[in-house]
Amino acid sequence: MPEDTTGIFIPEAKIIAKIFGDADSYYQIPDYQRPYSWEDEQIEQLWDDLYSAMESGDERYFLGPMILIRRKDGYFEYFEVVDGQQRLTTLTILFCVLRDLYGSDLEKFDKELVNSIQDAVKSLVKGKLRLKLITQSNYQLKFEDDILNNVNFPTTELTKKQREEEKFINAALIFKEKLENLKKDGGIETVKKFVEYILKNVEMITITCTQQAYAIKLFQVLNTRGLDLTPADLIKSYLYSNLSEDKDKSAFKSTWDQIEVLSKQMGESITDLLTYYEYYLLAQNPKRSLYEELIDKFKGQDPKSVIYEFKKFVDSFNEVYQMDSKLVFSLWYLPNQIFWKAILTTAKFVKFDDFDELCNELRKVYYSYWIAGYTTSKVKQLSFNLISWVKDKKRLNDIKEEIDKKMALDNVYKRMSENLQNDVYGEPWLRSLLGVIEYQQTDDSKFSFIELNNKLHVDHILPVKWNEREEWKKLWTEQQATKWLHKIGNLTLLSGKKNIAQQNDPPKEKAEMYKKRHGGTTAFEISKMIIDKLEKGIWTEKDVEERQRWIIEQIEKILGVKLNGGTAHAYNTA
Repeated sequence: MPEDTTGIFIPEAKIIAKIFGDADSYYQIPDYQRPYSWEDEQIEQLWDDLYSAMESGDERYFLGPMILIRRKDGYFEYFEVVDGQQRLTTLTILFCVLRDLYGSDLEKFDKELVNSIQDAVKSLVKGKLRLKLITQSNYQLKFEDDILNNVNFPTTELTKKQREEEKFINAALIFKEKLENLKKDGGIETVKKFVEYILKNVEMITITCTQQAYAIKLFQVLNTRGLDLTPADLIKSYLYSNLSEDKDKSAFKSTWDQIEVLSKQMGESITDLLTYYEYYLLAQNPKRSLYEELIDKFKGQDPKSVIYEFKKFVDSFNEVYQMDSKLVFSLWYLPNQIFWKAILTTAKFVKFDDFDELCNELRKVYYSYWIAGYTTSKVKQLSFNLISWVKDKKRLNDIKEEIDKKMALDNVYKRMSENLQNDVYGEPWLRSLLGVIEYQQTDDSKFSFIELNNKLHVDHILPVKWNEREEWKKLWTEQQATKWLHKIGNLTLLSGKKNIAQQNDPPKEKAEMYKKRHGGTTAFEISKMIIDKLEKGIWTEKDVEERQRWIIEQIEKILGVKLNGGTAHAYNTA
């Protein structure tokens, strides 16, 4: 039978005046929520949307849904905000700025309007003045001091860094400027008109839930504009809500905060880290959303044990992240990183013995399939199998056999060999592959991570416009150039600002360019190798052929494959 949800969801369309002004409209943002984080663009967009709606004469402007859970603390009832906290906080800041800037001016026109603004911030409950919006406990005091009691407008202009750190004040400053311009252009009457429009014509759908699980499920379905919660927030909320003791909640929050710090240091979102953890736990392709899969796994477990175990998994990822390894560096260049990260983190987490050899196998798999022209979906199931095998500590030789069978079945080596012999300029894997070859030529004590940013590009040694230079025309025919121009043997890495004119230089000048461009003094090792030839004014078809063979040999050595035309296969590099 379908589940009876009568009374679980109570949707109601409310104008802003009712959302803030109803007798029971008190809101609490729970500690599991992220702090207020709206940027200038989002605040200004909200203002522009509201003002445009008023100017267009829209009778109703819909600001999106707000998902709430009804809570009770003694006699005091309030709503826990599951979704909508960013919009609710932003509107509260706007009302506080209005109150402090124009409260007395507006009172001359409409005392009831001013009362509505004041009631949006705080009102009496059983003789006690209560704030309408309470934010997270560790931000509440600042919210009160900077905004709710009186807006603490700075006396000097904030720096960019201060604006990024002081989100409450930054929002207040944006609204202050907007309101002052509004008054300047249309007088206090225009301000009054705008405020009235927000209070009486702007509405939200409040969806009040009696159970947290349904509130979170509903949030996932609606996935509203101005997304307030991520899957990580929802999972955190689920675990946190299953703790009853304050000391347990405090310990949980402390561990989560540690994970948050690590995630920022590593440049990985907690949602991504939870995804790697999900892949480790399931060791198969998830059939449902991240939230649903993990909640199912965590059901019945002590949330403290869950968060401690996840923290250990994140520590394992940090080990991988911190590795100064040519092998791991080469994996960072892959277009889809989710699988290798999940596999290597699993390996660290379960203390898999042959870690370096496993890295070698992953590099072989993902680069070979990439160069062969396959998408990530082709290795998806193999990737989940690898997680399972590593988790079960399967022998590395057995894992290698499984990989080689799969690659032979998919004809990877033949396709890879053919693609490397074709024109490769513009291929998405080219820069990454040249970067990996560069690592191979660098002494272990001297190598460092090569950023594949917009300052690093692939250069044609024989230039694209070779026939505009006499020096090149003496060395190349049209037929030769057509055959070799875009082959990998004629391509190398060049660092620095792209200079088209320089790239078309004759051989000797190109030699100087390759010498000086990388780091200002030294060329890439793979570029150094051609400098001697160029300095002598030489770069011929024979030289490109030789370099092509050398690059193919390097790829064979690095990836542990043998590329003999159509009979390419894997071989043991040990």
